[in-house]
Amino acid sequence: MKIGIDIDDTMADTFDYLMPYIAEFFDIDINYLKYNNISYSNFPREMKERELEFAKKYYDKVIPNTPFKTKVAEYIDKIKDLGHEIIIITARDKTLYTNEYKTTIEELKNNNIHYDKLICDFNKAKVCENEKVDLFIDDSIVNCEKVSELGIETILFNSKSNINYETNLYRIDNWKDIYIKVKNTVQ
Repeated sequence: MKIGIDIDDTMADTFDYLMPYIAEFFDIDINYLKYNNISYSNFPREMKERELEFAKKYYDKVIPNTPFKTKVAEYIDKIKDLGHEIIIITARDKTLYTNEYKTTIEELKNNNIHYDKLICDFNKAKVCENEKVDLFIDDSIVNCEKVSELGIETILFNSKSNINYETNLYRIDNWKDIYIKVKNTVQ
């Protein structure tokens, strides 16, 4: 199988890692972000308006050091050992990064993530279709729904940005269960 996998808040704990930088940049208490369960999907309007400015200031410098979820590298290696192809599909581009590929490759290397292909593109459904992805894993309900509409199986990774939303998408909240699901899927 070809498996497309998102990075931010699917493999990595990106938003939690960025919280101190967000608090500093927007001059707000980090506890406000935590207690209000703020994430990419519910940035307050005044923060959303300056999101690109924040990205340009911090992403190239701090994203390579983002910590990844527990044992994600181990389970991705196990999935690869089953003979599956891993395509990292992340919504990153030049509006957010000086060089989105360089920064992302460094981040993946720092976290010992082995993969077959990296694609930085906001239109993940189109990427999945073009790459003939069989399974797509992301924390975005919108991305998973768009990919699912193409007849591609999806797994919604539970995160702050989606946990309070109702959906019929298949949900998983840890990489061990993703590995088990992939191992039990006959393709």
